[in-house]
Amino acid sequence: MPETPAAGGRTIGIVGLGRLGSAVRAVCRADGTRVCLTASRRTGWSAEAIPDVLIDASAPEAHADVLDYCAGHRIPLVACVSNLSDTQWKALAELAGTVPVVRATNLSFGHYLQARIAEFTAAYATGRFDPVTTVRERHPLGKAHRPSATALALAGTWTGASGREVADIADERSGLPVSEHELTHTWDGESLHMRHHVGSWTVPARGALAAADWARSATPGLVTMRTVYDDLTARSRT
Repeated sequence: MPETPAAGGRTIGIVGLGRLGSAVRAVCRADGTRVCLTASRRTGWSAEAIPDVLIDASAPEAHADVLDYCAGHRIPLVACVSNLSDTQWKALAELAGTVPVVRATNLSFGHYLQARIAEFTAAYATGRFDPVTTVRERHPLGKAHRPSATALALAGTWTGASGREVADIADERSGLPVSEHELTHTWDGESLHMRHHVGSWTVPARGALAAADWARSATPGLVTMRTVYDDLTARSRT
């Protein structure tokens, strides 16, 4: 593989050319971002130069190669694979001691706002107003694991902010791409539903590129998309 960085403009490497990886590639093509590295199970690794940031949209089987590449070339990683083992999560954290790593359980800005809303309601829905809180997620048939990482993260956000567990996490496999995630608070005679729906793979693809742009100038460390969007929205208000 090439041992020199690409020249001119931002460059991206994409590992995994399934639905998300292909969508990232299409968004890069549309906005003029150069993809100088691709890798997939079918075609192997192909690189014209070392990218500024690597986006991993592959599978756990490719994890070791991804980490070795980022460590060897000291480039940031946007890690979009959520069904990793505990050992792999630990290895990801170790990589973050050397380069910026964004752990991207969910890439969309709408999910970021949904989580912030969950934290807001937790501050008020207490005492006599304590609700029964549930999470529901829907993905098309074929989704690899259930409940989804996003559903678990949403439940964890509520628990962390409120100190109370959700009563249930319901997972459904039906319908069209891409996903729905809903947090519901129920009281006697009323309910509040906070639903986020994603209908195109372009949405997470643009989130992946936002994370890549952020990671290019970040210091080494392991962060989530919460940190990325907190920082980007703070910059947009100044």
